Amino acid sequence: MRLRKRHAWGAVLIALFALPVLKPSGVPLLEEPTGAFFGWFSELTPSPQVFSTPSHAADDDPRIRELELENRRHWNEHMRARDLLLQRAEVLEVLKRGELDRLPRGVLARVLRAHDPVPTRRSILLDRGTADGVRVGDTVVMGGTYLGRVRTARASTSLVQLLTDPRSRLEVFVRTSKGKLLRGYARRVGSRDGADNMEVEFVQLKSGLGVIPEGSPVFTANFDERVPAHLLVGLVSEVRDPDRDRMPVLAVRPAMDLDRSTDVIVLLTAPAPSRR
Repeated sequence: MRLRKRHAWGAVLIALFALPVLKPSGVPLLEEPTGAFFGWFSELTPSPQVFSTPSHAADDDPRIRELELENRRHWNEHMRARDLLLQRAEVLEVLKRGELDRLPRGVLARVLRAHDPVPTRRSILLDRGTADGVRVGDTVVMGGTYLGRVRTARASTSLVQLLTDPRSRLEVFVRTSKGKLLRGYARRVGSRDGADNMEVEFVQLKSGLGVIPEGSPVFTANFDERVPAHLLVGLVSEVRDPDRDRMPVLAVRPAMDLDRSTDVIVLLTAPAPSRR
């Protein structure tokens, strides 16, 4: 009997390790209930910013306790509305800079799961899906910062492949000391001290264009119409081999900060769904 149990647990472990390889887009049967639980739990749990030590009077008087909880709920709603307004202003500023023929429609989404349970994958799970107009390939931003693209869209949820996912590739611009934009390709090259590392390659640094100093911003390019240009990707942290065929390799520190907010914006490329 013990041997059978060990075989059963071994089969379960093998399946858990094999699932990310066999189905990198995620397993709805496992991920959607987990994401829904986290979303429900986040609604019940006040933000750490509004926690305070309850007074002894609150413990004695249920009415005071009820008022404190109500104040916390209103404060959470106020802070969330303020954050979303700032995000909208940031993304609108970026989109106007890109001189688009028309601005894409954006839908607000709550992050149900911010950290991927699979070590070899970087993704987030959102509470918006095809019923809200979300489609595979749509860009996801936090303000003016690029996060990634929708990889899998279901009716009420969507899985977003982050910029730092090992399978992600992105065409970008990097700004030189003379304000010139040079094209390159960004990809993840591993992690160190808990942070994901990225590199930008194939940047052609021609004479007269200036140099690429540390701290130079890296933006999304305009190759794909579903990814607006000028969204912030990260900052150059190191320039390697600057004299190698005038094509240096740039180490980049990603700008995205998933701890900044629990809400993001999905830039929709499809028309708004009709609701009856």
